Amino acid sequence: MPRTKSQGNGQGCAYKRGKVWEAQVIVGWRLPDAPGGHPIPIKRRKSGFRTKAEALAYCSTLLTQEAPKARPTLQQIYDAWEPWYEPRVGQTTIVCYRSAYKHFASLSGRYIDTITAGDLQECMDACPAGKRTHQNMKVTAGLLWAYAFDRDFVPKNITENLYIGKHETIQRDPITEDELEIIRRAIGQEPYAEYVYAMCYLGFRPGEFLALKKSSLHTENGVTFLTGGSKTDAGRDRRVPVPPQITAIIQERKSVLNTEYLFPMVTNNRKGEFTGYKQMTHNYFRESVFIPMMKRLGIAEGKTPYCARHTYADKLKAAAGDDQAKAALMGHTDYAFTQAKYQSIALDDLSAVADSIK
Repeated sequence: MPRTKSQGNGQGCAYKRGKVWEAQVIVGWRLPDAPGGHPIPIKRRKSGFRTKAEALAYCSTLLTQEAPKARPTLQQIYDAWEPWYEPRVGQTTIVCYRSAYKHFASLSGRYIDTITAGDLQECMDACPAGKRTHQNMKVTAGLLWAYAFDRDFVPKNITENLYIGKHETIQRDPITEDELEIIRRAIGQEPYAEYVYAMCYLGFRPGEFLALKKSSLHTENGVTFLTGGSKTDAGRDRRVPVPPQITAIIQERKSVLNTEYLFPMVTNNRKGEFTGYKQMTHNYFRESVFIPMMKRLGIAEGKTPYCARHTYADKLKAAAGDDQAKAALMGHTDYAFTQAKYQSIALDDLSAVADSIK
């Protein structure tokens, strides 16, 4: 192992390599090769010195030379950014950003400092998805360029004027009562039909619903409720009593072994044999479960998992109870204001609304 002789921090060091000494300094850092890894030092070396004193003296010359600029690709920036940013937001949000980033795939191998606003705009214009996806694309690009700018990889944030395009407002129709009855009758015959049915009586957003765990289920003063939600301050960790219509479903889901989730995805091997459970993603639930199931059941096209939340909202409108309790169950921001300024919503009031849902 070569011997080393160091100076003060940041001033370089000298290594004995055979009969000569080598001067070495760190002139910068680059992003890690693997997501979540530690930054890697950029080093500059000069060998051939007869003594360590000569090598150490030359370190100052190495430090004054212009340092090479690290040039990460867009993919390298994303791989470093996601594990850094994920703890700051909910899982549902990071999944949206991850999906939006896929629409920039054609730029992933490009050095980020060579990508222009026009390049990003072309990707957005080529994306066939709706307004929400385009909004997420602009936000995701903005976060990536802000991350790169703060680390001196780009000279400025070029995403401020990206145009998301004109999109018609999409009105999501609720799952109707007749359709809900079709889904209820399919429980036991259609895989995951009970998931869709339960969603219509809980009002969680799809990502929130799929993230519910057995530990989310509580009983207090005779009221059984779920704690969940993550999108907004008003919607985060809200209490949603379990209506009588799905009590049996929730209890059955709680009794399933070898999974911490209430509504997990069943996994099988290539032979179709059951191998366990894992958390189901919103995208898989929508594309591989919900939409095919609705088609098989003859339910009108255009319905998405989010429609179940609209069904729940319609049920709340027709239910007994005050508007503050209903807003609390939906996780709306007007409830956050009410709770912060005036009063909290009692669990009994929430339960009274849930029990009157038809």
